[in-house]
Parts: sequence; C-alpha cells; structure tokens
Amino acid sequence: MRRRYSAGRLRGSFALCLLSLSSVLCLPAAAQVAPDTTDVAEQDVLEPLAEEEPAGDPEVLADLLADLRESPLDVNQATAEDLAQIPSLGLRLADAIVRYREANGLFGSLPELQLVEAITPEVYAAARPYLTIGETLATTARTPSRFPPVPTARTVFGELRTTLTQRLQRRLDLAEGFRGPDSARAYPGGPERVYTRINARYRRNVSFNVTLEKDPGERFAFEGESPGYDFASAHLGIARMGRIDALIVGDFTAEFGQGLTLWRPGGFGKGPEATRGPLRAGRGLRPYGSTDENRFFRGAGATLALTPDLYASVFASRRRLDATLDSTLFEPDDPDLPAGFVVTGLGETGLHRTASERARKDALGETLVGGAFEVRRLRQTWALTAGIVGYRARFDEAFVPGTRPDEFFDFEGQTASMAGAYADLRVRGVRVFSEAARAPGGAVGALSGVAADVGPAADVLVLARHYPRDFVTLHGYPFGERNGVGQNETGLYLGARVRPTRQWSVAAYLDQYRFPWLRFGVPRPSRGHEALGFVEFRPRRWLRLYAQGRHERREEGTDVPGEIPGTLVGGLVETVRQSLRLHGEYEASRRVRLRARVEGVRFVEVGSEEPDRLGVLLYQDVRYSALRWLRLDARLTLFDTEGFDARVYQFENDLTGVFAVPVLSGRGVRAYALLTAEPVEGLTLQAKLAATRFRNVRRVSSGNDEIEGDTVRDLGLQLRYTF
Repeated sequence: MRRRYSAGRLRGSFALCLLSLSSVLCLPAAAQVAPDTTDVAEQDVLEPLAEEEPAGDPEVLADLLADLRESPLDVNQATAEDLAQIPSLGLRLADAIVRYREANGLFGSLPELQLVEAITPEVYAAARPYLTIGETLATTARTPSRFPPVPTARTVFGELRTTLTQRLQRRLDLAEGFRGPDSARAYPGGPERVYTRINARYRRNVSFNVTLEKDPGERFAFEGESPGYDFASAHLGIARMGRIDALIVGDFTAEFGQGLTLWRPGGFGKGPEATRGPLRAGRGLRPYGSTDENRFFRGAGATLALTPDLYASVFASRRRLDATLDSTLFEPDDPDLPAGFVVTGLGETGLHRTASERARKDALGETLVGGAFEVRRLRQTWALTAGIVGYRARFDEAFVPGTRPDEFFDFEGQTASMAGAYADLRVRGVRVFSEAARAPGGAVGALSGVAADVGPAADVLVLARHYPRDFVTLHGYPFGERNGVGQNETGLYLGARVRPTRQWSVAAYLDQYRFPWLRFGVPRPSRGHEALGFVEFRPRRWLRLYAQGRHERREEGTDVPGEIPGTLVGGLVETVRQSLRLHGEYEASRRVRLRARVEGVRFVEVGSEEPDRLGVLLYQDVRYSALRWLRLDARLTLFDTEGFDARVYQFENDLTGVFAVPVLSGRGVRAYALLTAEPVEGLTLQAKLAATRFRNVRRVSSGNDEIEGDTVRDLGLQLRYTF
C-alpha cells in the first residue's frame, strides 16, 4: 500500500510540474515586447557548471566571479588563461580571442568580440559582465617593451577601488546545540555567520585584501583569549607589471597545469558544459581571499618573467592546519615511531564550535617551499604552455594512516615532496594537454587529453586519468569522479557539444571509471560509469528551453551471505541513479524573467528486493526588476522523494559571493526571496529569506544540529560598498 500511495503522490507532483512548465512555454505567444539585453548574474553563470555536488569549497568559485565582475578583465591585455576563468568562455574560446587580437590588433569595443568565430551573442552576453577595455596606462617606460606596462604610483593610488563587504547569515530556528544556559550549551557562540571583507584593487594589477569570518556556533568576542573572528586572511598582491608576473605577500594559492600537483581549493567537474567543465587552465600564483580555512598557503611567492616566454616562480609558506592528533596509536618504546603526537586526519570543515573541534584548530604546523618554471609561447597559429612544478613540505608531527583497509595507502610520514610536469599545446582548433606527477610516496599519477573543434559548430573532449591507490596529492585538485581527490581512480571521459543551428545546442558525455582499491564503505575494488545528455533550444535570446538526462551506474558496498551459513561478508551491489529534467526560461520584458523546472529521479539497487526509490522536484522562479536599481528573485519549490538516495538538488540565487545548492529529500516545500538593491552607485544591499517545510516530520537533522518542528528558516543580509 505504501508503494501504491507514494507512486500516486509522485504522479500528482509530476502533473503539477508539467502544468507549471507549460505556463512558461505558452507565455511567448502572448508576449508583445521582448527584451534585447540579458542581465547575467554570477548565479546564472555558475548554475550549469555546478548544480550537482560540487566538491571542495564552492564559495571559492563564487568569489572568483564576484571579483571578476568588480574588476573586469581587460580584453586587450588579458592572457588566454585569464579569460578562461570566465565559465562561458573556457580556454578554447579564450584562445580564439587572443589569436584574433594578435592577428587583427586591439579590440576597439567589446561588441567586436562577436567577430571572433564561435563567440555567439549568447556567449558574449554571458561573458560581458566580466570584461572591459582599459585606457592607455601612464607608465614609467618611454620606449615600447615586450613586458606589460608599469603604471605610476600616482595612477595606482588615483584609480584604486575599494570594496567593503559585510555579510550576516543565520538560521532563524535554533538547533539543539544553541539551546540551554551558556554553561550547558554545546556551541559557545551564537547561530550567526559573520563575514567581513575589505578589498582594494587597481584593475587586475594591484590587490590588497582582508577577509574575516566567524561560523555559526563559534564564539565571537574580542576579550580574553577569544580572537573575535575565528578565521582571518590577508594579502598584498601585484600582477602583470613589467617583469613581475605575480608578487604576493600573505595568503595565496598556486595553480599549475591541470591541478594534479597544485591547485586552488575548488574546481568544476562534470555537467552540461561537457567540453569545458573538466578542463583546468593554471594561472600560477594568485592571491587568496576566500573562506576555506585549510587549503591555501600563507607566506610569500613571486613569479618573474626571465624572458617574455620564460617564467620562474618561487614560494614559501608557514601556516597551521586543522588536524586530529593522537598519542595513543604507538608504544613509546617503539624505535620506528616518533615520540609525541601523530596525525590521524586533517580538518576540512573549518568549524570550531565544540571542544573536540576546537582541539583540532591549528593543531598541525606545515612549512612548505616550492617553485616552478614555465614556458608560455603565443603565436598567431599556435600557443604552448609547458612547465615543471614541485614543492617540499614538512609537518610538525608525523602522519599515520588509519586502520581501515581503505586507509592503508594514505600519506604517511613527516615530510612530503611532490613534483610534476605539464604541457598544453593549442594549434588553432586543437588542444593537447597532459600532466604527470610523482606523489610523496613515489607513486606516479597522470592525466592527458585532447580537445578539438570538429567543424565550425562542434567540439569534442577526450580525457584519460590514472591515479594509483598510493598516489596522494596533498595540495592538488585534479578532475575525476571524486572531483579533487586524485587517488585510487582510473577513468576515461568523452564529451561532445554540437550546434547544428544557432537555435539548437546538443551536449553529451560518457565517463567510465574504476577504483582499483577499496573505498570508504566499499570493501572491494569497484567500477562505474556515468552519462549525460543535454539538448537546448533557444529560438530567441529571451527564450530558453532545455532537457537533460543523466544516468549513473556504479558499484557500492553491501553485506552478502558468506560461505558459512548465517554469516555476512562485505560485497558489492550495483546501484543505478537516473534523472530527467525539463527546464524553461522566458524573459517577458526587461523587468520580468520566469523559470520553471520539473525533475524526476530514480534510484535502483540492481538485483535487490528493495523497491525503486523515486523523487520529483518542481519549481517556479521569477525575477522582477521593479526599477533599474531594485530586483527581486523568488522561487517556490515542491519536492517529494522516497529517501536520501532519491534526493534532488537545485542551484539557488543567493547573496553575491555565496554558493547555494541545497539538498532536498523527504516531502515538503521550499521557498525563498532574494532582494537586491543598488540605490546609489557603488552600494549594493541584499537580503535573502528562505524556508523549507517538511511533511510528516517532528524534527529536522539530528544531534546538536537537530531542530524541533517541521520548518527550517534561514536569513541572509549583505552590504557591499565600492568607492
């Protein structure tokens, strides 16, 4: 009876979804005025790249786009790697822009970008907010130079733009950890997340930044041993000035090659951007100003142009990491093990609320030095980037692998050295790239691929990767099924995108992978594959429809009968997760944009007696620009899933710099409203209120995060002022 009732419930939800979607599809027939411009926000660009399960710190990616909007790239000076940061471009189109610029001279205006092959009006509209054309600089050099110009100090300070960001977010419904008297509460701090950032920039050449954050539950007071904000980050950076390609004092990241050796704490993976998402385009040393509290460097680094084509980088870092230390895992008289503590794990959440979490804060010191040599050659018909990069790190305490079988090949010891070599050759419409690296334990991992234009309206990507079970990349973030992990995985990715006409676009990928060793909860080597198909129809700039289907089949851990009757042993079960999405967007006017979506999910354990688990999501979204300086984004979502395995995701508009992809399971409704106001030039005020109400539940979550009742409400406020 439960299955019959649930299936009927789901069919009713699907009917509501189709009705909502049809309302969007029918609107164009009644429209009288269509917009001729598109207001593209950061969330609109991020959505197709990261709507599933982004790994790492997704807010790093949101911060990147927010910074690009505030300090756009000069299309006449930016390198291909710089332009590739814009998701709508990627490295292939960025290369085309640079080649066109070299062959035809500087762009006179931004709309001229559409003269570049494959820069369609839609691509241009998506990239436009992150591009500019700078004026001629007042420089110290009187003769032409093959290196970027050096602005005068007067120019830098005269055109310095400073942005102050103040953000407050909190859950309005108190969790169990915040209840009771101060002496008995699990969390000593309040439920607010407080974020403050001061950033001063001169174009893309000079950057000064201070970022401060306090997470919910962490104490926020400037007294005694309390530091006020729990996390602080700062840097002073110079870029593209004469022979100085980069000079950073403070916090920074390192991005080289395809991210196998060194990369920032986040990256895109698989999605409808089938030929762009998996690719990396390293930019070397870059300032860091986000809120991931562990995956960055603190010290100083510099990249110098030895010649216009040869660059050398050196960097050094000394910082403390969140870690779990244990003194009970060895005998004191064992000569093969160090005295003192050993490291059993690194922190990832950055939360310091409870006593155990505070004990992990800054528990481990790391000293790291590294360097790189890179060749960058750009010609009218080809471009080459190739280099070597490496580092040596020493930790204050030694790492000891865990006792689970899947932890046998984790990093062990007190010092770690890693080196890699990479190359990226672009010849007109073909890009060949590769990176190989030697991990601290001696294992060698690699990934290689080819991206190519197949005719004027199609491109393909082939990417192979091999990360042995003992290959550990402590500071890398390579592409993979477990995006950013880079261990115990071998796979082959095939992606393609075709534009048969200007209105139609078709994309697809197939990723086959296997895990040669055990994973957490999976007691045997396993394998799987994933495929996606995406069809988009855009008959006008103000009307967009697409359908997306995803299929993933993989082996997971389970208990199976052993040889001895009545016993169970670890085994594998094949699971299938399928989803189908229909999505429509319609810009009725310059003021109103409508979106509707219906998505269904099916989860199956092959060969199991467990019934299929189904899920469905429906949302109706509206953006209303009441005035030029006032905008409202609102959405109503209905969801109905049979358990967490049939969960659904939706990317949400949020405060600038915030990345939101809530996971929805169970049965309920979610709604949010985001108000954005720019009453005067340089000032942006935002407020978001979101609420999720679940059916047939008395409490949400568990433990210290448990909330009494069936409703969870969240509030976010933000002020950004640029002067």
